[in-house]
Amino acid sequence: MKKKLLDIRRYLVEIKLGIFFLVAAILFFTAIMSIREVSFFKGYYLLKVKFKFVEGLKSASPVRFCGVDVGEVDKLEIKTEKSTPVVYAYVKVEKGVNVPVGSRFFINSLGFFGEKYLEIMPPYTPVKNYLKEDSVVRGVDSPPLFDVVTSINDTALKLQDFVENSTIKKDLENSLSNINDITGEFKSLLSNINDTTGEFKGLLLDIKGKKGTVGKLLYDDSLYRKADDLFEDLKKHPWKLLYKPKEKKKRKR
Repeated sequence: MKKKLLDIRRYLVEIKLGIFFLVAAILFFTAIMSIREVSFFKGYYLLKVKFKFVEGLKSASPVRFCGVDVGEVDKLEIKTEKSTPVVYAYVKVEKGVNVPVGSRFFINSLGFFGEKYLEIMPPYTPVKNYLKEDSVVRGVDSPPLFDVVTSINDTALKLQDFVENSTIKKDLENSLSNINDITGEFKSLLSNINDTTGEFKGLLLDIKGKKGTVGKLLYDDSLYRKADDLFEDLKKHPWKLLYKPKEKKKRKR
């Protein structure tokens, strides 16, 4: 009897453990699908994008439409067309996301060395036609990073050679020399302006202190009094304007 009870308890424990692992597996599967952001319940449709160079794109890489995650890369396949290798990217796109005809498909990255993903950009002008399932489109090929670095290096070498072997260096030195000359003249002009300003300040101080010709002219009223006396005298004796004193003749010895 005790043995049967133990068997029943063991059986119940196994059932509980089975239910626990089943629920955990369902939650894990749901979490994985959420992280990959592919709606399992909505479904998806397939597009084929043809590239010559995929720049590190791989299966399960995100697919974005206008910057929003809408699917993932299902797989990559290398084929030969007209003796030239090409890469087909099979792209899963969520149903309900309509990709217009004429959209650009290109490979982008999160940061300079970040994860690669496939970006879909719609055309600038609105269209009414959309890509259907299993449509084949041509992707925009990105230049390999090695080619970019090599091009930058070659450009830098050409620029260095051009600067060293041309008259740019001499012209630049002459320009710097002219700038120094102009700077010297400008400093001299500033010095003259400062001297003139100092003289003007001195003149103002003399005027304020009733010194100098201008100061005496503005503050000393004796000049005004003498001029007033002269005008009053001329009013009383206007004939003095016409009177010319006779010169005394020298006596002959």
